[in-house]
Amino acid sequence: MKLLPSIALTAALGLSASACTVSIDPSSGSSATTGGSSSAVFMNRQEQTAEFARVNLEALRNDMVTGQGEYLRALAVLLTIEARHQPAFFALTRDKFNVLFPSDSTTSAEMLVALQRELRADPRFGQRLTLN
Repeated sequence: MKLLPSIALTAALGLSASACTVSIDPSSGSSATTGGSSSAVFMNRQEQTAEFARVNLEALRNDMVTGQGEYLRALAVLLTIEARHQPAFFALTRDKFNVLFPSDSTTSAEMLVALQRELRADPRFGQRLTLN
């Protein structure tokens, strides 16, 4: 069952076509990113999450407004939200959409700060999640 979120994450990351490629090895918790060059820089989970949100902000916005979708599922995997808690996470992003995206110009960094605040305030998630 652990394989399914990894496949969803890999598929979602594959859908994010840009000059930056993020490759995640779910077993190690690290990834490599290349900005169109041959040099690779290893990223920790926080950096992976920030980069994923930056590259896929519009897709995440669309998924969060409905509380479902591949990009939202991939974000849950990056945040290490267990599969059994993901429906609650999806509902939280839908219910708190206006808090997460207070304007059309909300950046990925602003959304992640708001998401962290909402996750910490929710007793289902509490202090166990840290985005920064």
